[in-house]
Amino acid sequence: MKRLHVFLLLFLVGLVILTLGFPHQEEAWFESFFPAEGKEKFQYILLTEFRIPRLVIALVAGASLSVCGLLLQTLLNNPLAGPSILGLTSGAHLFVALTILAAGYLSGTLLDLSITVASAVGSLLFGLIILLMANRVKSQVSLLLVGMMLGTFVSAVTGILLSKSDPTALKAFTLWSFGSLQQVSLNQLPLIVVISLLGISATFFLVKPLNGLVLGERQATVLGVHLRRSQWQILAVVSVLTGLVTAFCGPIAFVGLIVPNIVKIFYKTANHRVLLIGTIIIGAGFMLLCDLLIVVMEPVIVLPINSLTSLIGAPVAVALLLKKMRHA
Repeated sequence: MKRLHVFLLLFLVGLVILTLGFPHQEEAWFESFFPAEGKEKFQYILLTEFRIPRLVIALVAGASLSVCGLLLQTLLNNPLAGPSILGLTSGAHLFVALTILAAGYLSGTLLDLSITVASAVGSLLFGLIILLMANRVKSQVSLLLVGMMLGTFVSAVTGILLSKSDPTALKAFTLWSFGSLQQVSLNQLPLIVVISLLGISATFFLVKPLNGLVLGERQATVLGVHLRRSQWQILAVVSVLTGLVTAFCGPIAFVGLIVPNIVKIFYKTANHRVLLIGTIIIGAGFMLLCDLLIVVMEPVIVLPINSLTSLIGAPVAVALLLKKMRHA
């Protein structure tokens, strides 16, 4: 396990170095505005204003969404669970839409904070709905359908709101909904990094309940797991992390579904202390790989991050569903 951790960590470091040094298509155009003696200033601006924020938010988004997916899959005993599939991202989507459409009354830091809080509240609300449904609906496929219906409901409500919005708010929301790793500035990073570190660190205090839930709710109770309290704690962590990423990056689909399943294939263990470490590393690496692919494809087509993760994740989700149906 330790060797695999080290190997994956070295691979992630390599991706970080490659991401910082990989040439972007638009850089030659920007560089033409700087004289020869101003090249160092250009490199400094490039790193601090573009590359470092994009790199950090990619690491945060990949790790956070992947951890959320692992927690939900264990909580609901469903390998197809994830923030986007079960509607938590949809809840954040709806509440952020309401905040952006009311942005005329807010500005600057207050708007950023409002979007973050709204996104987390939306995730928590829809997470509670899913948790209540999970206690009533025993079929895992039915639970997935509930999540999809929540997503459809949110799309309908959002469409109605947008039809009544002004052009400026409509444009801002449309750009946000595509999903992007370039919407974060350097002065926003401390808030994002602190919240994400606190949320991810909190998951390691939930290792015992998570390991118990793998055996089922009844067995977990026998092992001394306080079921309701653990459910609330897991849901709170998932809501905060999902809300944070959705607020600053827009909706990013399927990362929370794909990565935990890949981690389980690699590690072949149910120990969540090991799975969490692997999920954090592979999740961050997966998002960096997606970002690198976007950069490579820039001369041909500009891909929103949400579109790319959906293109990769949808076939994987179908394959997992077919595999589960065969086993059933």
